[in-house]
Amino acid sequence: LSTIGKDAEENLIQQYIPTAEIRTLTLPDGTQVQLNSQSTLLYPQEFTGDSRSVFLLGEANFKVKPDKKRPFIVKSNDLQITALGTEFNVSAYPESQEIATTLISGSIRVDYNNLTTSVILHPNEQFAYNRNNKKYDLSNPDMDDVTAWQRGELVLQKMTLTDIINVLERKYPYAFVYSIKNLKNDRFSFRFKDNAPLEEVMEIIVNVVGQMDYRIVEDKCYLTRI
Repeated sequence: LSTIGKDAEENLIQQYIPTAEIRTLTLPDGTQVQLNSQSTLLYPQEFTGDSRSVFLLGEANFKVKPDKKRPFIVKSNDLQITALGTEFNVSAYPESQEIATTLISGSIRVDYNNLTTSVILHPNEQFAYNRNNKKYDLSNPDMDDVTAWQRGELVLQKMTLTDIINVLERKYPYAFVYSIKNLKNDRFSFRFKDNAPLEEVMEIIVNVVGQMDYRIVEDKCYLTRI
């Protein structure tokens, strides 16, 4: 908790978003935060000192209240993102080897590599950092894809089946039961709109992947090779 900085630790608020839910909250400074499922945000009851720091595990969209005297800082395990009045998305789930932040408007500074290196992002740029090999990539993604989760849409871009299952387990209240050795290492892309039910999602996935079947029993989804 000391990562938050000088704000009194006993006054920290922990906001956790359960599986299959998305919530919006307003921070003490007026910043709007939309949190994706299975995300945790730590923030103080009141911002004191010369900066506004929060800690994120998971994914969130921040619409930062401008305050030139007190920069807004989002911290995760491997990145620190500093903003001065801007909107940006951060995806930093602990089970994912890649952390990404995407700037929607304004400007942000991303500190990485144990906060020894930094880069300034421009609107529509995404900074993706691989926490395993410490390499990063700058790109210009489709912004509709980046913000799809906020509208209840599901966009899976060039992902392995293991990564896809991780996303589905956050979005849907089901546990997936499968054998790793039965999953292909190929990468797939899918797009689903309007909070599609899991049955519809799985029908399309198994048809595209091939040699795979699924069945949903109570709160579990079983994947098998055929």
